[in-house]
Amino acid sequence: MFELEKLSVMVRGIYTTAMVKLLLNNGFEIARPSATTASRFNLTGRDEWDASVRDHPSKRAIVVEGPRAKEVVEVLQRELPDVLVNSEKQGFEIYKGVVERVEGRVSYVNYGAGLGVLNERLAEGQEVLVSPMKNEGKHLSTTPLTRRIRIVGRYADLIKDGWVSAPRGLPQDKCDELMSLGHLLKPQDWGVQWKKQAAEVGTRDLMDELQKLREEAAMIMQRASEAKAPCLVYEPPTLYVVTLPYSSKKRLDELRSSVVTTMPNHHMIKSWGRRYAYAVDVVEKLMDRLGGQVGEEASRVMMRESLKLGSKVAIEHVKPSGLVYKLTPGVVEEVDYDSMTVTLRRRFRGGGVYDGLGVPKEDGDYGLSSYMVGSPISKTRYFNSKGELKGVYVNISTPVEVAPKRVRYVDLEVDVVAKPTGEVEVLDLDKAKGLLDRGVISSSLYEKLLNVVDKVKRELEAKGDVELRPIAF
Repeated sequence: MFELEKLSVMVRGIYTTAMVKLLLNNGFEIARPSATTASRFNLTGRDEWDASVRDHPSKRAIVVEGPRAKEVVEVLQRELPDVLVNSEKQGFEIYKGVVERVEGRVSYVNYGAGLGVLNERLAEGQEVLVSPMKNEGKHLSTTPLTRRIRIVGRYADLIKDGWVSAPRGLPQDKCDELMSLGHLLKPQDWGVQWKKQAAEVGTRDLMDELQKLREEAAMIMQRASEAKAPCLVYEPPTLYVVTLPYSSKKRLDELRSSVVTTMPNHHMIKSWGRRYAYAVDVVEKLMDRLGGQVGEEASRVMMRESLKLGSKVAIEHVKPSGLVYKLTPGVVEEVDYDSMTVTLRRRFRGGGVYDGLGVPKEDGDYGLSSYMVGSPISKTRYFNSKGELKGVYVNISTPVEVAPKRVRYVDLEVDVVAKPTGEVEVLDLDKAKGLLDRGVISSSLYEKLLNVVDKVKRELEAKGDVELRPIAF
């Protein structure tokens, strides 16, 4: 029997140390570790990687990509308690299409996944290789197409009839090397678009990359010549956006602390932005000299400073897809720093009805919205201008996080309401089941969600209100 080669992962970003620890614990190898990571874990690392992990621009999630990315994602869903996973096509699919009709200088192409439009005059019945243009034409009946097809690589992409380019911000000598290699090794009639990752590898790896892309381009063109239009001839690997809510960040804090000095709420505070990430680094250096109490106090101060009495606070209601809704903000009316519980007074305009409650919105209405850090329960009590209760709306989400003048959570689609009549109703449980069916949440998270929903429903039925409490997800 032969032993399969271990899956190798390249990791970059603010979650690196914790992610590397998690991956090593699960039998993965680490490719191209940074000098700091190599020192912390005594690694040499492979050059080739099967998957890569990097920060999402929001810093609240990571992006996992590569030919074996799905295997990494499966481990993350098993090891981290409340992650949400969204798979995303990279775009750049290549189709062999056929021109159905020509109008003026525009050709309408059936490419198999729909009818697209090329801004050039071709002949009816002509076969052509095309790609849908990414992020364009979403609201059009016909999809804009391009003949400038792209083959996606690790360090570079090939672009048909393109040119050679290097990313901005690299040292001039590296740019010169990339441009020279691109012109020297690119296939005829193709351009090379180098990626930032190309700056991290040596010349031999870059040459190997271009050779692989040349071979892949030849295979794709051969496949296209033999295929019957319309059809798909090439699709880049899927990438995954893995959202890391409160409980997952806490677990990553634990993993990191087993390797290196880590202040409480390390990953949550680092996700607030560069200034706070720098502050965390400084605090942890002081902890090495002065002890862990420095980190505990610094974390406590930063958390308290994020929510001040009388300050205006935004509410970031993040959908499972990653889309962020900014709800009506509120002013901090009460705050308990020991439990990190905050109540916001929010004012609403008249007109329409309150979702789930079915009661009209009236001028002078206000809401008291309460959030507790680490609790998957948040509630809003709605009142009219006379202070009479109009209903209670309880949202079930990933445990609440804070950031400077913001509370945030990921909505898990389920809500529980107590109507003015006293009736208690669970809303949209089928949507949560849909998250499970699509692989966005794990079965473990779904079961915990159902348990919370049941407890909230029974408490509302018994008392007409619900107490916020931290619940481990």
